[in-house]
Amino acid sequence: MTPFRYARSQVGVHWLAAALIIFMLATGSLVLAEMPDTAAKIGNLRVHMILGAMAGLLVLTRIVLRRRRPVPAPAASERLGRIAHVLLNVVVLLMVASGVGLALQSGAQDAVLFGGAFPADFKAYTLRQVHGLLSRIAMGLIALHVLAALYHQFVVKDGLLARMSLGRR
Repeated sequence: MTPFRYARSQVGVHWLAAALIIFMLATGSLVLAEMPDTAAKIGNLRVHMILGAMAGLLVLTRIVLRRRRPVPAPAASERLGRIAHVLLNVVVLLMVASGVGLALQSGAQDAVLFGGAFPADFKAYTLRQVHGLLSRIAMGLIALHVLAALYHQFVVKDGLLARMSLGRR
């Protein structure tokens, strides 16, 4: 039998990942990007790196759960939604990879973890540009995702949003 809703584990991981990713995008764009590349940035960068790794792990967990748990029957526009979800997952995982690569390339991991020398300018690294571009793509995909969910809820009225709700089963 096909369930009407996603499993609680899937819903919980989805909303936790969503909140963390949105927080990371906001603080990365509005706080970290505006801070000068000095030792004063280390604490914020440490949190960003830890939470970024957690976001990547949550996305991987979502992918595993999606394959292991039964999912609701496809919606009328499921193909387009599936493509958008895959793109969003890929972009988030690429952001994590580019962030790790940037930390390794710039030596920031030494500064953040062990108090080593801090890079003079992150923007000098190509992976910083890639990371920033991926963040903008992720923001656009998230906006489309939210708009599509609202469209289904208020225009199509097919109950699609209820499948990912935290309410009673």
